[in-house]
Amino acid sequence: MEKKSLPWVTKVSYGVGHVFNDLCASMWFTYLLVYYENVLRFDSTVAGLILMTGQIADGLSTPVVGIFSDKENKIPLCARYGRRKVWHLLGTILVMVSFPFVFTPCLGCEEADQWSQFGYFCVFVIIFQFGWACVQISHLALIPDLTTRKSQRTELNSIRYAFTVLANLSVFTIMFFALNTGLDHGSEGSGGIYNETNCGNENSTGSTLDCFSVPTEGPGSLDQIGPEDAKDFRNIALICCAVGAVFSLIFHLGVREPPFIPHKRQCELAASGEKKGPPPAKKMKKRDWFKELPFYQIAILYMATRLYVNLYQAYIPLYVQETLQLDQTFLATVPFAMYLAGFTGSLVMKEINKKIGRKGTFALGCCFGIAGCTWIWFGEGDYFTTWGIFVVGALLGIGGSTLLITSLSITADLIGENVEGGAFVYGFMSLVDKFSNGIIIMIIQESNPEESWYYRSVVTFACGSACVLGIATIISLINTKVGGSRLRATALSVLENSESSEDAMKCGIDNPICVITEVCLQPVPPSSSSSSSGDSDTTHTTLPSDTQDITKTPL
Repeated sequence: MEKKSLPWVTKVSYGVGHVFNDLCASMWFTYLLVYYENVLRFDSTVAGLILMTGQIADGLSTPVVGIFSDKENKIPLCARYGRRKVWHLLGTILVMVSFPFVFTPCLGCEEADQWSQFGYFCVFVIIFQFGWACVQISHLALIPDLTTRKSQRTELNSIRYAFTVLANLSVFTIMFFALNTGLDHGSEGSGGIYNETNCGNENSTGSTLDCFSVPTEGPGSLDQIGPEDAKDFRNIALICCAVGAVFSLIFHLGVREPPFIPHKRQCELAASGEKKGPPPAKKMKKRDWFKELPFYQIAILYMATRLYVNLYQAYIPLYVQETLQLDQTFLATVPFAMYLAGFTGSLVMKEINKKIGRKGTFALGCCFGIAGCTWIWFGEGDYFTTWGIFVVGALLGIGGSTLLITSLSITADLIGENVEGGAFVYGFMSLVDKFSNGIIIMIIQESNPEESWYYRSVVTFACGSACVLGIATIISLINTKVGGSRLRATALSVLENSESSEDAMKCGIDNPICVITEVCLQPVPPSSSSSSSGDSDTTHTTLPSDTQDITKTPL
Protein backbone atom coordinates (compact mmCIF):
# COMPACT_ATOMS: atom_id res chain seq x y z
CA MET A 1 0.00 0.00 0.00
CA GLU A 2 1.29 3.44 -0.94
CA LYS A 3 2.34 5.50 2.11
CA LYS A 4 4.06 8.39 0.35
CA SER A 5 2.35 11.04 -1.72
CA LEU A 6 0.55 9.75 -4.79
CA PRO A 7 1.58 11.25 -8.16
CA TRP A 8 -0.91 13.61 -9.77
CA VAL A 9 -1.27 11.30 -12.77
CA THR A 10 -2.58 8.59 -10.47
CA LYS A 11 -4.89 10.99 -8.63
CA VAL A 12 -6.45 12.41 -11.79
CA SER A 13 -6.68 9.01 -13.49
CA TYR A 14 -8.41 7.65 -10.40
CA GLY A 15 -10.76 10.63 -10.33
CA VAL A 16 -12.03 9.99 -13.87
CA GLY A 17 -12.60 6.29 -13.19
CA HIS A 18 -16.17 6.89 -12.05
CA VAL A 19 -17.15 9.37 -14.76
CA PHE A 20 -19.01 6.74 -16.82
CA ASN A 21 -21.10 5.82 -13.78
CA ASP A 22 -21.67 9.50 -12.99
CA LEU A 23 -22.92 10.29 -16.49
CA CYS A 24 -25.37 7.39 -16.34
CA ALA A 25 -26.40 8.19 -12.75
CA SER A 26 -27.15 11.78 -13.74
CA MET A 27 -29.50 10.57 -16.46
CA TRP A 28 -30.94 7.89 -14.17
CA PHE A 29 -31.83 10.01 -11.15
CA THR A 30 -32.50 13.35 -12.82
CA TYR A 31 -34.44 12.31 -15.91
CA LEU A 32 -35.71 8.74 -15.47
CA LEU A 33 -39.06 9.73 -13.93
CA VAL A 34 -39.40 12.64 -16.35
CA TYR A 35 -38.69 10.33 -19.30
CA TYR A 36 -41.10 7.55 -18.36
CA GLU A 37 -43.88 9.81 -17.14
CA ASN A 38 -43.71 12.67 -19.68
CA VAL A 39 -42.13 11.05 -22.75
CA LEU A 40 -43.38 7.46 -22.67
CA ARG A 41 -46.49 8.51 -20.72
CA PHE A 42 -46.23 5.72 -18.17
CA ASP A 43 -48.30 5.92 -15.02
CA SER A 44 -46.33 7.40 -12.10
CA THR A 45 -46.58 4.08 -10.24
CA VAL A 46 -45.07 2.13 -13.15
CA ALA A 47 -42.29 4.70 -13.52
CA GLY A 48 -41.58 4.43 -9.79
CA LEU A 49 -41.50 0.63 -10.02
CA ILE A 50 -38.88 0.78 -12.77
CA LEU A 51 -36.70 3.02 -10.62
CA MET A 52 -37.26 0.85 -7.54
CA THR A 53 -36.38 -2.30 -9.52
CA GLY A 54 -33.09 -0.71 -10.45
CA GLN A 55 -32.36 0.34 -6.88
CA ILE A 56 -33.11 -3.13 -5.50
CA ALA A 57 -31.00 -4.79 -8.21
CA ASP A 58 -28.15 -2.42 -7.38
CA GLY A 59 -28.59 -2.99 -3.65
CA LEU A 60 -28.43 -6.78 -4.02
CA SER A 61 -25.46 -6.58 -6.37
CA THR A 62 -23.22 -4.38 -4.23
CA PRO A 63 -22.54 -6.80 -1.33
CA VAL A 64 -22.05 -9.67 -3.78
CA VAL A 65 -19.57 -7.62 -5.80
CA GLY A 66 -17.92 -6.49 -2.57
CA ILE A 67 -17.42 -10.04 -1.27
CA PHE A 68 -15.90 -11.34 -4.50
CA SER A 69 -13.90 -8.18 -5.12
CA ASP A 70 -12.19 -8.63 -1.74
CA LYS A 71 -11.09 -12.17 -2.57
CA GLU A 72 -7.69 -12.93 -4.01
CA ASN A 73 -7.93 -13.49 -7.75
CA LYS A 74 -6.41 -16.87 -8.60
CA ILE A 75 -6.31 -16.22 -12.37
CA PRO A 76 -2.72 -15.04 -13.07
CA LEU A 77 -3.66 -12.49 -15.73
CA CYS A 78 -6.44 -10.99 -13.60
CA ALA A 79 -4.22 -11.01 -10.50
CA ARG A 80 -1.54 -9.00 -12.31
CA TYR A 81 -4.13 -6.58 -13.65
CA GLY A 82 -5.63 -5.97 -10.18
CA ARG A 83 -8.56 -7.51 -8.33
CA ARG A 84 -10.40 -4.16 -8.21
CA LYS A 85 -9.72 -3.14 -11.81
CA VAL A 86 -10.99 -6.47 -13.16
CA TRP A 87 -14.41 -5.84 -11.63
CA HIS A 88 -14.31 -2.24 -12.83
CA LEU A 89 -13.70 -3.42 -16.40
CA LEU A 90 -16.52 -5.98 -16.22
CA GLY A 91 -18.94 -3.34 -14.94
CA THR A 92 -17.95 -0.87 -17.64
CA ILE A 93 -18.78 -3.41 -20.37
CA LEU A 94 -22.16 -4.28 -18.85
CA VAL A 95 -23.15 -0.62 -18.48
CA MET A 96 -22.18 0.13 -22.07
CA VAL A 97 -24.32 -2.63 -23.59
CA SER A 98 -27.41 -1.99 -21.45
CA PHE A 99 -27.75 1.71 -20.58
CA PRO A 100 -28.83 3.03 -24.04
CA PHE A 101 -31.86 0.72 -23.98
CA VAL A 102 -33.08 2.26 -20.71
CA PHE A 103 -33.68 5.57 -22.52
CA THR A 104 -34.86 4.13 -25.84
CA PRO A 105 -38.54 3.34 -26.54
CA CYS A 106 -39.37 -0.37 -26.41
CA LEU A 107 -37.91 -1.85 -29.60
CA GLY A 108 -40.56 -3.83 -31.44
CA CYS A 109 -43.09 -3.45 -28.65
CA GLU A 110 -44.09 0.22 -28.83
CA GLU A 111 -47.76 -0.79 -29.08
CA ALA A 112 -47.65 -3.16 -26.10
CA ASP A 113 -49.31 -2.23 -22.83
CA GLN A 114 -47.39 -0.57 -20.03
CA TRP A 115 -46.81 -3.73 -17.99
CA SER A 116 -45.36 -5.64 -20.95
CA GLN A 117 -43.00 -2.76 -21.59
CA PHE A 118 -42.23 -2.67 -17.88
CA GLY A 119 -40.85 -6.24 -18.11
CA TYR A 120 -38.82 -5.31 -21.19
CA PHE A 121 -37.18 -2.30 -19.54
CA CYS A 122 -36.52 -4.15 -16.28
CA VAL A 123 -34.22 -6.61 -18.05
CA PHE A 124 -31.91 -3.82 -19.21
CA VAL A 125 -32.26 -1.94 -15.92
CA ILE A 126 -31.07 -4.98 -13.92
CA ILE A 127 -28.06 -5.55 -16.22
CA PHE A 128 -27.22 -1.86 -16.05
CA GLN A 129 -27.44 -1.72 -12.26
CA PHE A 130 -25.27 -4.81 -11.78
CA GLY A 131 -22.62 -3.26 -14.02
CA TRP A 132 -22.98 0.06 -12.22
CA ALA A 133 -22.44 -1.68 -8.88
CA CYS A 134 -19.29 -3.41 -10.18
CA VAL A 135 -17.79 -0.06 -11.15
CA GLN A 136 -18.89 1.79 -8.01
CA ILE A 137 -17.73 -0.73 -5.41
CA SER A 138 -14.40 -1.56 -7.07
CA HIS A 139 -13.64 2.14 -7.54
CA LEU A 140 -14.43 3.09 -3.94
CA ALA A 141 -12.58 0.08 -2.50
CA LEU A 142 -9.47 1.14 -4.40
CA ILE A 143 -9.02 4.24 -2.19
CA PRO A 144 -7.82 2.36 0.93
CA ASP A 145 -5.65 0.20 -1.35
CA LEU A 146 -3.89 3.22 -2.87
CA THR A 147 -3.05 5.12 0.32
CA THR A 148 -3.28 4.88 4.11
CA ARG A 149 -3.06 8.64 4.70
CA LYS A 150 -6.36 10.27 5.66
CA SER A 151 -5.52 13.53 3.93
CA GLN A 152 -4.87 11.73 0.65
CA ARG A 153 -8.06 9.71 0.99
CA THR A 154 -10.02 12.92 1.41
CA GLU A 155 -8.19 14.38 -1.57
CA LEU A 156 -9.02 11.34 -3.73
CA ASN A 157 -12.67 11.59 -2.71
CA SER A 158 -12.66 15.32 -3.51
CA ILE A 159 -11.12 14.75 -6.94
CA ARG A 160 -13.57 11.94 -7.55
CA TYR A 161 -16.50 14.16 -6.64
CA ALA A 162 -15.14 17.05 -8.71
CA PHE A 163 -15.30 14.84 -11.78
CA THR A 164 -18.73 13.63 -10.68
CA VAL A 165 -19.92 17.23 -10.77
CA LEU A 166 -18.27 17.86 -14.14
CA ALA A 167 -19.96 14.75 -15.51
CA ASN A 168 -23.34 15.97 -14.28
CA LEU A 169 -22.73 19.45 -15.68
CA SER A 170 -21.91 17.88 -19.04
CA VAL A 171 -25.20 15.97 -19.07
CA PHE A 172 -27.19 19.09 -18.20
CA THR A 173 -25.37 21.11 -20.86
CA ILE A 174 -26.07 18.50 -23.52
CA MET A 175 -29.69 18.33 -22.39
CA PHE A 176 -30.02 22.11 -22.61
CA PHE A 177 -28.84 22.23 -26.22
CA ALA A 178 -30.83 19.14 -27.15
CA LEU A 179 -34.07 20.65 -25.86
CA ASN A 180 -33.40 23.96 -27.61
CA THR A 181 -32.31 22.53 -30.96
CA GLY A 182 -34.60 19.49 -31.16
CA LEU A 183 -37.22 18.82 -33.78
CA ASP A 184 -40.31 21.00 -33.82
CA HIS A 185 -42.97 19.43 -31.65
CA GLY A 186 -45.63 17.71 -33.63
CA SER A 187 -43.56 17.45 -36.81
CA GLU A 188 -43.73 14.38 -38.92
CA GLY A 189 -41.82 11.51 -37.41
CA SER A 190 -41.63 13.11 -33.99
CA GLY A 191 -44.08 10.71 -32.48
CA GLY A 192 -46.98 13.10 -32.10
CA ILE A 193 -48.22 15.11 -29.14
CA TYR A 194 -49.89 13.93 -26.01
CA ASN A 195 -53.70 13.91 -26.24
CA GLU A 196 -55.29 13.15 -22.92
CA THR A 197 -58.70 12.53 -24.51
CA ASN A 198 -57.26 9.66 -26.49
CA CYS A 199 -55.44 8.14 -23.49
CA GLY A 200 -57.38 5.47 -21.64
CA ASN A 201 -60.70 5.86 -23.51
CA GLU A 202 -62.85 2.94 -24.54
CA ASN A 203 -61.10 2.63 -27.91
CA SER A 204 -57.65 2.64 -26.34
CA THR A 205 -55.49 -0.45 -26.82
CA GLY A 206 -53.61 0.21 -23.59
CA SER A 207 -50.51 1.24 -25.49
CA THR A 208 -48.56 4.34 -24.52
CA LEU A 209 -48.87 5.37 -28.18
CA ASP A 210 -52.60 5.95 -27.69
CA CYS A 211 -51.73 8.85 -25.40
CA PHE A 212 -49.96 10.84 -28.09
CA SER A 213 -51.05 9.54 -31.46
CA VAL A 214 -52.92 12.71 -32.41
CA PRO A 215 -50.74 15.79 -33.00
CA THR A 216 -51.98 18.98 -31.43
CA GLU A 217 -50.86 22.56 -31.51
CA GLY A 218 -50.85 25.24 -28.85
CA PRO A 219 -48.81 28.00 -27.36
CA GLY A 220 -47.46 25.79 -24.59
CA SER A 221 -46.48 22.85 -26.73
CA LEU A 222 -42.85 23.96 -26.91
CA ASP A 223 -42.48 24.54 -23.17
CA GLN A 224 -42.97 21.06 -21.76
CA ILE A 225 -41.17 17.73 -22.17
CA GLY A 226 -43.24 15.34 -24.28
CA PRO A 227 -43.12 12.20 -26.44
CA GLU A 228 -41.52 14.14 -29.27
CA ASP A 229 -38.34 14.37 -27.15
CA ALA A 230 -37.75 10.59 -27.14
CA LYS A 231 -34.94 10.82 -29.72
CA ASP A 232 -33.15 13.45 -27.66
CA PHE A 233 -33.05 11.22 -24.60
CA ARG A 234 -31.81 8.27 -26.66
CA ASN A 235 -29.04 10.35 -28.26
CA ILE A 236 -27.91 11.75 -24.91
CA ALA A 237 -27.69 8.21 -23.51
CA LEU A 238 -25.48 7.19 -26.44
CA ILE A 239 -23.26 10.23 -25.95
CA CYS A 240 -22.88 9.33 -22.26
CA CYS A 241 -21.71 5.83 -23.21
CA ALA A 242 -19.16 7.14 -25.73
CA VAL A 243 -17.70 9.76 -23.38
CA GLY A 244 -17.76 7.40 -20.41
CA ALA A 245 -15.83 4.74 -22.31
CA VAL A 246 -13.02 7.22 -23.02
CA PHE A 247 -12.65 8.19 -19.36
CA SER A 248 -12.78 4.55 -18.25
CA LEU A 249 -9.89 3.85 -20.61
CA ILE A 250 -7.90 6.70 -19.02
CA PHE A 251 -8.54 5.19 -15.59
CA HIS A 252 -7.35 1.74 -16.60
CA LEU A 253 -4.22 3.12 -18.25
CA GLY A 254 -3.31 5.67 -15.56
CA VAL A 255 -3.94 3.79 -12.30
CA ARG A 256 -1.69 0.96 -11.23
CA GLU A 257 -3.39 -1.06 -8.54
CA PRO A 258 -0.97 -2.12 -5.77
CA PRO A 259 -0.38 -5.88 -5.74
CA PHE A 260 -2.64 -7.66 -3.30
CA ILE A 261 -0.80 -9.49 -0.52
CA PRO A 262 -3.04 -11.88 1.45
CA HIS A 263 -2.97 -11.46 5.21
CA LYS A 264 -1.30 -14.81 5.80
CA ARG A 265 1.51 -13.90 3.43
CA GLN A 266 1.97 -10.54 5.17
CA CYS A 267 2.46 -12.35 8.47
CA GLU A 268 5.01 -14.68 6.91
CA LEU A 269 6.97 -11.76 5.47
CA ALA A 270 6.90 -9.94 8.82
CA ALA A 271 8.05 -13.03 10.71
CA SER A 272 10.92 -13.64 8.31
CA GLY A 273 12.03 -10.03 8.47
CA GLU A 274 11.48 -9.43 4.75
CA LYS A 275 8.88 -6.78 5.49
CA LYS A 276 9.85 -3.71 7.51
CA GLY A 277 7.66 -2.32 10.24
CA PRO A 278 5.29 -4.05 12.66
CA PRO A 279 3.41 -7.19 11.66
CA PRO A 280 -0.09 -6.58 10.30
CA ALA A 281 -3.09 -6.52 12.57
CA LYS A 282 -5.25 -9.58 12.70
CA LYS A 283 -7.44 -9.82 9.62
CA MET A 284 -10.93 -8.51 10.27
CA LYS A 285 -13.47 -11.01 9.04
CA LYS A 286 -16.80 -10.00 7.57
CA ARG A 287 -18.72 -11.08 10.64
CA ASP A 288 -16.43 -8.94 12.79
CA TRP A 289 -17.76 -5.79 11.12
CA PHE A 290 -21.23 -6.55 12.45
CA LYS A 291 -19.86 -6.43 16.00
CA GLU A 292 -18.77 -2.82 15.59
CA LEU A 293 -21.34 -0.14 16.46
CA PRO A 294 -19.74 2.52 14.17
CA PHE A 295 -20.35 0.14 11.26
CA TYR A 296 -24.11 0.63 11.68
CA GLN A 297 -23.86 4.32 12.52
CA ILE A 298 -21.89 5.09 9.36
CA ALA A 299 -24.28 2.94 7.31
CA ILE A 300 -27.12 5.20 8.49
CA LEU A 301 -24.95 8.26 7.81
CA TYR A 302 -24.28 7.14 4.24
CA MET A 303 -27.93 6.22 3.75
CA ALA A 304 -29.03 9.70 4.85
CA THR A 305 -26.50 11.25 2.47
CA ARG A 306 -27.66 9.27 -0.54
CA LEU A 307 -31.33 9.82 0.32
CA TYR A 308 -30.81 13.57 0.39
CA VAL A 309 -28.80 13.70 -2.86
CA ASN A 310 -30.87 11.20 -4.86
CA LEU A 311 -34.23 12.64 -3.81
CA TYR A 312 -33.43 16.22 -4.75
CA GLN A 313 -31.81 15.01 -7.96
CA ALA A 314 -34.91 13.00 -8.88
CA TYR A 315 -37.60 15.47 -7.85
CA ILE A 316 -36.15 18.92 -8.58
CA PRO A 317 -36.89 18.45 -12.34
CA LEU A 318 -40.48 17.42 -11.56
CA TYR A 319 -40.77 20.32 -9.10
CA VAL A 320 -39.56 22.73 -11.79
CA GLN A 321 -41.92 21.39 -14.46
CA GLU A 322 -45.03 20.39 -12.50
CA THR A 323 -45.07 22.76 -9.52
CA LEU A 324 -43.42 25.91 -10.87
CA GLN A 325 -44.43 25.12 -14.48
CA LEU A 326 -41.28 26.69 -15.88
CA ASP A 327 -39.90 26.35 -19.39
CA GLN A 328 -38.32 23.01 -20.24
CA THR A 329 -34.85 24.55 -20.39
CA PHE A 330 -35.03 24.93 -16.59
CA LEU A 331 -34.80 21.13 -16.46
CA ALA A 332 -31.16 21.61 -17.46
CA THR A 333 -30.26 25.02 -15.99
CA VAL A 334 -31.45 24.43 -12.40
CA PRO A 335 -29.58 21.09 -11.98
CA PHE A 336 -26.60 22.79 -13.65
CA ALA A 337 -26.63 25.49 -10.94
CA MET A 338 -26.83 22.80 -8.24
CA TYR A 339 -23.81 20.89 -9.43
CA LEU A 340 -21.78 23.97 -10.29
CA ALA A 341 -22.17 25.15 -6.70
CA GLY A 342 -21.36 21.65 -5.50
CA PHE A 343 -18.19 21.64 -7.59
CA THR A 344 -17.13 24.95 -6.05
CA GLY A 345 -17.70 23.53 -2.60
CA SER A 346 -15.65 20.41 -3.34
CA LEU A 347 -12.60 22.56 -4.14
CA VAL A 348 -12.35 23.82 -0.55
CA MET A 349 -13.43 20.58 1.13
CA LYS A 350 -9.90 19.56 2.10
CA GLU A 351 -9.25 22.82 3.95
CA ILE A 352 -12.62 22.74 5.71
CA ASN A 353 -11.88 19.21 6.93
CA LYS A 354 -8.59 20.41 8.38
CA LYS A 355 -10.28 23.28 10.24
CA ILE A 356 -13.35 21.63 11.78
CA GLY A 357 -12.87 17.90 11.14
CA ARG A 358 -14.99 15.47 9.19
CA LYS A 359 -17.91 15.44 11.60
CA GLY A 360 -18.15 19.21 11.76
CA THR A 361 -17.95 19.40 7.97
CA PHE A 362 -20.77 16.89 7.61
CA ALA A 363 -22.98 18.86 10.03
CA LEU A 364 -22.23 22.03 8.05
CA GLY A 365 -23.37 20.33 4.84
CA CYS A 366 -26.62 19.30 6.51
CA CYS A 367 -27.26 22.92 7.47
CA PHE A 368 -26.86 24.01 3.85
CA GLY A 369 -29.30 21.31 2.79
CA ILE A 370 -31.90 22.25 5.38
CA ALA A 371 -31.62 25.92 4.36
CA GLY A 372 -32.32 25.02 0.71
CA CYS A 373 -35.29 22.80 1.62
CA THR A 374 -36.78 25.50 3.83
CA TRP A 375 -36.46 28.12 1.08
CA ILE A 376 -38.29 25.84 -1.35
CA TRP A 377 -41.24 25.62 1.04
CA PHE A 378 -41.57 29.39 1.43
CA GLY A 379 -40.35 30.42 -2.01
CA GLU A 380 -42.93 31.93 -4.35
CA GLY A 381 -43.42 34.90 -6.63
CA ASP A 382 -41.60 36.23 -9.65
CA TYR A 383 -38.28 36.63 -7.84
CA PHE A 384 -38.29 32.94 -6.98
CA THR A 385 -38.96 31.70 -10.51
CA THR A 386 -36.47 34.20 -11.94
CA TRP A 387 -33.39 33.84 -9.75
CA GLY A 388 -34.46 32.42 -6.38
CA ILE A 389 -34.70 28.85 -7.69
CA PHE A 390 -31.05 29.02 -8.73
CA VAL A 391 -29.94 30.17 -5.27
CA VAL A 392 -31.92 27.30 -3.78
CA GLY A 393 -30.27 24.94 -6.22
CA ALA A 394 -26.84 26.24 -5.15
CA LEU A 395 -27.64 25.60 -1.47
CA LEU A 396 -28.83 22.08 -2.23
CA GLY A 397 -25.76 21.43 -4.37
CA ILE A 398 -23.26 22.66 -1.78
CA GLY A 399 -24.97 20.54 0.85
CA GLY A 400 -24.95 17.49 -1.41
CA SER A 401 -21.26 17.75 -2.32
CA THR A 402 -20.28 18.27 1.31
CA LEU A 403 -22.27 15.27 2.53
CA LEU A 404 -21.05 12.95 -0.23
CA ILE A 405 -17.35 13.72 0.11
CA THR A 406 -17.40 13.63 3.90
CA SER A 407 -19.48 10.45 4.23
CA LEU A 408 -17.20 8.59 1.79
CA SER A 409 -14.13 9.82 3.68
CA ILE A 410 -15.62 8.67 6.99
CA THR A 411 -16.33 5.27 5.44
CA ALA A 412 -12.70 5.05 4.27
CA ASP A 413 -11.62 5.90 7.84
CA LEU A 414 -13.83 3.07 9.14
CA ILE A 415 -12.05 0.62 6.84
CA GLY A 416 -8.62 1.91 7.88
CA GLU A 417 -5.98 -0.71 7.12
CA ASN A 418 -8.55 -3.52 6.85
CA VAL A 419 -8.39 -3.29 3.07
CA GLU A 420 -9.23 -7.00 2.73
CA GLY A 421 -12.82 -6.10 3.59
CA GLY A 422 -12.99 -2.66 1.98
CA ALA A 423 -15.29 -3.65 -0.87
CA PHE A 424 -17.56 -5.54 1.54
CA VAL A 425 -17.98 -2.45 3.70
CA TYR A 426 -18.79 -0.24 0.71
CA GLY A 427 -21.13 -2.94 -0.57
CA PHE A 428 -23.05 -3.04 2.70
CA MET A 429 -23.32 0.74 2.78
CA SER A 430 -24.62 0.74 -0.78
CA LEU A 431 -27.09 -2.05 0.02
CA VAL A 432 -28.67 0.06 2.78
CA ASP A 433 -28.60 3.13 0.53
CA LYS A 434 -30.20 1.50 -2.53
CA PHE A 435 -32.96 -0.29 -0.66
CA SER A 436 -33.95 2.80 1.31
CA ASN A 437 -33.92 4.96 -1.83
CA GLY A 438 -35.96 2.51 -3.86
CA ILE A 439 -38.60 2.01 -1.17
CA ILE A 440 -38.98 5.70 -0.32
CA ILE A 441 -39.18 6.77 -3.98
CA MET A 442 -41.81 4.09 -4.59
CA ILE A 443 -43.84 5.37 -1.62
CA ILE A 444 -43.57 8.94 -2.95
CA GLN A 445 -44.70 7.85 -6.42
CA GLU A 446 -47.57 5.75 -5.11
CA SER A 447 -48.76 8.61 -2.86
CA ASN A 448 -48.81 11.15 -5.68
CA PRO A 449 -52.20 12.94 -5.62
CA GLU A 450 -51.48 14.48 -9.06
CA GLU A 451 -51.48 17.96 -7.51
CA SER A 452 -48.96 20.65 -8.45
CA TRP A 453 -47.93 21.34 -4.84
CA TYR A 454 -46.91 17.74 -4.22
CA TYR A 455 -43.33 17.93 -5.46
CA ARG A 456 -42.64 21.01 -3.36
CA SER A 457 -43.61 19.00 -0.29
CA VAL A 458 -41.46 16.06 -1.42
CA VAL A 459 -38.30 18.14 -1.81
CA THR A 460 -38.89 20.08 1.41
CA PHE A 461 -39.80 17.28 3.80
CA ALA A 462 -38.13 14.20 2.29
CA CYS A 463 -34.76 15.89 1.64
CA GLY A 464 -34.98 17.93 4.85
CA SER A 465 -35.69 14.81 6.91
CA ALA A 466 -32.63 13.10 5.43
CA CYS A 467 -30.48 16.04 6.60
CA VAL A 468 -31.99 15.89 10.09
CA LEU A 469 -31.23 12.15 10.21
CA GLY A 470 -27.66 12.90 9.17
CA ILE A 471 -27.20 15.47 11.94
CA ALA A 472 -28.63 13.05 14.54
CA THR A 473 -26.24 10.32 13.39
CA ILE A 474 -23.17 12.55 13.40
CA ILE A 475 -24.03 13.65 16.95
CA SER A 476 -24.02 9.98 17.99
CA LEU A 477 -20.50 9.68 16.52
CA ILE A 478 -18.99 12.67 18.36
CA ASN A 479 -17.23 10.57 21.01
CA THR A 480 -16.44 7.69 18.66
CA LYS A 481 -13.04 7.19 17.06
CA VAL A 482 -13.95 6.00 13.58
CA GLY A 483 -11.65 3.16 12.56
CA GLY A 484 -10.67 2.16 16.10
CA SER A 485 -11.68 -1.42 16.81
CA ARG A 486 -13.76 -1.96 19.93
CA LEU A 487 -11.97 -5.26 20.55
CA ARG A 488 -8.55 -3.60 20.47
CA ALA A 489 -9.58 -0.89 22.90
CA THR A 490 -11.02 -3.46 25.32
CA ALA A 491 -7.81 -5.49 25.43
CA LEU A 492 -5.46 -2.52 25.62
CA SER A 493 -5.40 -2.28 29.41
CA VAL A 494 -4.68 -6.00 29.70
CA LEU A 495 -1.79 -5.79 27.27
CA GLU A 496 -0.13 -2.83 28.92
CA ASN A 497 0.24 -4.79 32.19
CA SER A 498 0.87 -8.25 30.78
CA GLU A 499 4.16 -10.04 30.33
CA SER A 500 4.98 -11.15 26.82
CA SER A 501 7.32 -13.81 25.55
CA GLU A 502 9.30 -14.53 22.46
CA ASP A 503 6.05 -15.72 20.90
CA ALA A 504 5.07 -12.05 20.59
CA MET A 505 7.27 -12.02 17.54
CA LYS A 506 4.71 -14.17 15.81
CA CYS A 507 1.62 -12.89 14.05
CA GLY A 508 -1.98 -13.95 13.60
CA ILE A 509 -3.29 -17.16 15.14
CA ASP A 510 0.20 -18.33 16.23
CA ASN A 511 0.18 -15.78 19.01
CA PRO A 512 -2.82 -15.95 21.40
CA ILE A 513 -2.37 -12.33 22.46
CA CYS A 514 -2.52 -11.30 18.83
CA VAL A 515 -5.81 -13.16 18.51
CA ILE A 516 -7.31 -11.32 21.44
CA THR A 517 -6.08 -7.87 20.54
CA GLU A 518 -5.84 -8.12 16.76
CA VAL A 519 -2.30 -6.65 17.03
CA CYS A 520 1.14 -8.11 17.63
CA LEU A 521 3.47 -6.88 20.34
CA GLN A 522 6.97 -5.92 19.27
CA PRO A 523 9.98 -6.78 21.45
CA VAL A 524 12.13 -3.83 22.46
CA PRO A 525 15.77 -4.39 23.39
CA PRO A 526 16.32 -3.89 27.15
CA SER A 527 17.85 -0.59 28.13
CA SER A 528 21.38 -0.39 29.50
CA SER A 529 20.04 0.35 32.97
CA SER A 530 17.96 -2.78 32.90
CA SER A 531 20.95 -4.88 31.92
CA SER A 532 23.13 -3.48 34.64
CA SER A 533 20.54 -4.13 37.29
CA GLY A 534 20.46 -7.80 36.45
CA ASP A 535 16.94 -7.92 35.01
CA SER A 536 18.13 -9.53 31.80
CA ASP A 537 15.29 -12.04 31.80
CA THR A 538 12.63 -9.36 31.49
CA THR A 539 11.27 -8.78 27.98
CA HIS A 540 10.01 -5.28 27.19
CA THR A 541 7.23 -4.76 24.69
CA THR A 542 5.66 -1.90 22.85
CA LEU A 543 2.53 -1.50 20.82
CA PRO A 544 2.43 -0.45 17.18
CA SER A 545 1.90 3.28 16.70
CA ASP A 546 -1.58 2.88 15.26
CA THR A 547 -2.67 0.98 18.39
CA GLN A 548 -1.18 3.44 20.82
CA ASP A 549 -3.50 6.14 19.52
CA ILE A 550 -6.67 4.14 20.07
CA THR A 551 -7.61 5.82 23.32
CA LYS A 552 -7.03 9.34 22.08
CA THR A 553 -10.08 11.52 21.90
CA PRO A 554 -10.98 12.35 18.29
CA LEU A 555 -11.12 15.96 17.17
